Amino acid sequence: MARKKLRILLLSLLPLFVLGFLAFRAFENSAAYYYTISEVQGKDVSEQKLRVKGQLVEDSVVYDASIPLLEFRLTDGNSYMKASYRGVLPDNFHHSEEVIVEGTLHSQGEFTVSKLMLQCPSKYEGEE
Repeated sequence: MARKKLRILLLSLLPLFVLGFLAFRAFENSAAYYYTISEVQGKDVSEQKLRVKGQLVEDSVVYDASIPLLEFRLTDGNSYMKASYRGVLPDNFHHSEEVIVEGTLHSQGEFTVSKLMLQCPSKYEGEE
């Protein structure tokens, strides 16, 4: 009788352990640190997957819709970084205040973007 209760207890706890493990893995992949461009250039992080946050440099955007390839530069006020993204140009790309890119930095200093996220000005902020 004791073995049967132990088996029922273990089988009922198994789904909880599985769900806990899956929740941990999901949280682990979603938690990320955003590097600044100066931090990235000061470290040996080439060929590692990174998230970098910076401001879009005006007049640096070049988009070729036939490929589609988007090339642009980001700055943090101190340093600059060239980035390229293969994909469709987001509608509000030119209006974004800050750009968050996820991808890899190559030894030549160019960042290949695999995921592009935009932070646009809030419509709830007061006008300056």
